[in-house]
Amino acid sequence: MLAVMSLELYLSFVLASVLLILFPGQSVMLTISHSLNWGVRLGLLSVAGAITAVAVQLAALAIGLSSILVFAAQWFEVIRWAGVAYLLYLGVQELRTKPEGDAGGTSAPRSPAGLIWQGFIVALLNPKSLLFYAAFFPHFVDTQAPAAPQLVILSATFLVIAAVLTAMYAVLAHQVGSYFRGPAGARLRHRLTGTILIGAGVVLALARR
Repeated sequence: MLAVMSLELYLSFVLASVLLILFPGQSVMLTISHSLNWGVRLGLLSVAGAITAVAVQLAALAIGLSSILVFAAQWFEVIRWAGVAYLLYLGVQELRTKPEGDAGGTSAPRSPAGLIWQGFIVALLNPKSLLFYAAFFPHFVDTQAPAAPQLVILSATFLVIAAVLTAMYAVLAHQVGSYFRGPAGARLRHRLTGTILIGAGVVLALARR
């Protein structure tokens, strides 16, 4: 790695990425919602979807930085409001969900693949993240070395950190969800997760470039 980029610069990137991802965004909120309702395994499906979307964004930036940024800037409001609408829709669906069963309170989702898709869409419909990555990554690229290998290393590192830390949120949410047992607990859990998703939509609605 030392032949590709500065170790000090790389470690600075790792620290900055950890601090950045620890601050929960829309994808983390969705992961928490899924883990509260259906446990860690299904919660991790939304993590997989979100990480895939981030990988797509980072690859797009590496391949065509200028054109992608122009597109994101021009369509920022459209993409952002599509994300807001989707999060609000998911939140309202949670609030309207009626618990089933006597023990856990909620049945598993009909399509686990749908959880991956939800994680992907929520992460992708956040144009602010795309613009942020474009501003964030160049600060950690050594101008005295080739940029492409450095971007590959930084992108891979960021994806690993994002996956691990978001998975930790899934585990913690599951621990909390274990206290919401029975139909009454399930109703409260759905209200909580619905409120979380609606809150994430409101935060995205207030986002600015």
